[in-house]
Amino acid sequence: MLSPLHRKLEDALRPFMPAAALSFAADFLVQHRVQLTLTRARATKLGDYRHPWQGKGHRITVNQTLNPYAFTVTLVHEFAHLLVWEKYQNKVLPHGEEWKKAFSWLMGPLLVPEVFPIELLPVLHRYFQSPKASSCADPDLMRALAQYSERPKHVQLLEALPLGEVFALGNPPRVFKKMEKRRTRFLCTELSTGRQYLVHHLTEVQVRQNNE
Repeated sequence: MLSPLHRKLEDALRPFMPAAALSFAADFLVQHRVQLTLTRARATKLGDYRHPWQGKGHRITVNQTLNPYAFTVTLVHEFAHLLVWEKYQNKVLPHGEEWKKAFSWLMGPLLVPEVFPIELLPVLHRYFQSPKASSCADPDLMRALAQYSERPKHVQLLEALPLGEVFALGNPPRVFKKMEKRRTRFLCTELSTGRQYLVHHLTEVQVRQNNE
C-alpha cells in the first residue's frame, strides 16, 4: 500500500512525467529522502544535484519547463549522482564510469514503450551505451527529445536564430544577444548586465518582435 507521501509525490510529478514512470520516481525520492524542487527554465542547466551538507539532505532541482521525456531523463540523471555520492562521495569523478553505470542501471527499467515513445527508444538505447555528462552534450538525443515539446510560434531553438539576434529566456524573461558558437553552445550576452553566458544550441528561446 502506498504511503501518503508517496501518493503526494506522484500527484506532484504527474504533470511533468509519463504516468508509467511516476511510481519509480516517487519510490526513489521517498527511499533517499530527497528534497525535489521544480524550477523555472535555466539557461545553463536542466537539473542539479546537491549532496547532504550542514544538516540538509539530498537536494535535486529540475527545470519544470521540460517536456515529460526530457524531464524524466534529467531527473534520473540527478538520481544517478545521488547514488554515486552515497557510495563514493568525492572519491570519483562527477561524470565518471561510476556515474555512467548508475545512470544506465537506473534508466534500464524505464526504456520501455509504456514510458517513452517507440520512436525515441532507439536514440535512448544508443545514448545509454555511454552517457554524456549532460544530455545536452548529445545533439541526437536533444533533438529527439525536443520533438515532443509543444512550442508556440514565437519559441524557437537557439541554433535556428542568426548571429546577432536578440531573444528572451527564462521566467521572468531575460534578454540576450546571440554571439559566436563554441562547440555545442553559443556565447550570449545579457543586454541588461553585459554578462556573457554559454547557452546550449538546442535551448528553446523566445524570439522578440523588435530587436532594438
